[in-house]
Amino acid sequence: MRVRKIAAGLAAVSMLAAVSAQTVFAADSVTVSAEKVEAKAGADFTMAVSLAGVPAAGVNAAEFEITYDSSAITVTGVSAGSIVNANASEGLEGVTIFDADYSEAGTITVTYAVALDDSAYWVTQDGTFLTISGKVNDGTADGTYAVEIKGIDRETYEGSQTPNTEIFIGNMNAEGAITDYTVTATAGSVVVGSEPVAEGLRGDADCNGKINILDVITVNKAVLGKEALSEQGLKNADLNGDGVPSSEESLMIMKKIVGLIATL
Repeated sequence: MRVRKIAAGLAAVSMLAAVSAQTVFAADSVTVSAEKVEAKAGADFTMAVSLAGVPAAGVNAAEFEITYDSSAITVTGVSAGSIVNANASEGLEGVTIFDADYSEAGTITVTYAVALDDSAYWVTQDGTFLTISGKVNDGTADGTYAVEIKGIDRETYEGSQTPNTEIFIGNMNAEGAITDYTVTATAGSVVVGSEPVAEGLRGDADCNGKINILDVITVNKAVLGKEALSEQGLKNADLNGDGVPSSEESLMIMKKIVGLIATL
C-alpha cells in the first residue's frame, strides 16, 4: 500500500470533477442527511449528519456546505463521524483530511479526502459522517430552524465565473479517474421549545418520535441480524404488516425522508 501525493488534489476534487475528462458521473445515488433535534433556548445540542446508500466502490472525497440561522444557533464544534475514522487506529498521520470550517457564522464548509489507494480506508458503509455540536442562543423564539446541506458557495473552478451548486461525494482512483455520485440532500432542523413525541409513528424504527436516516440504518441492521428492533420499533417499521423487518420497508422509509412519497 502506498500513500499517494494527492492530498491537495483530493481536497479540491470537486473542482477537478468540473473540468476532468476522466470524470465518470455514476448512476449510484448517495443521500446526505442532517437529523432533526430538539433543544430549549440556551441549551446545547448535537446533530448527526449521515450518509446512506454508499456504493460498494466507496467514497474517498466529499465537499459540501451546511447552512443554518446564526441568529438562533451557534455552532461550537464539528467532529468526524465513525465512518470517516476507519484508519484512526493505524497511525497513518495525514492520510485522511477532514476539515469542517465553521469560523463564519451561519456556514460550515466540509472537506473530506483520503490519500490512500487502499479502499479499505475509505468510507464504505452508511452511518454518521460528522457530528455538529452547538447551542441554541439565549432568547431564541420557539420554532423550527432549518439546517440545510448544499454545494459550497464559490466558482465551479477558479476563473470560471460560474457559481457552484453541486454537492460532491465520490472518489478518485489510483489512475486519477474521478467518480461523481448523484447526491440527494435532506435538510435537518433544530426545534426550539416543546414538540410532542408521536407514539406509534409509522417508520420510526428507533422510537425517537422522528423519521430520519437513523430509522433506515436501524431497519437495515435488523435485516442483517446485527441489531434487534424493540417491540414498538418493530410495529412502527412493519409497513407491510408481515411482522418482519425488510429491505423493502427500509427503502420505503428512505423514500419518505427524501420526499418521493408523502406518507408511509
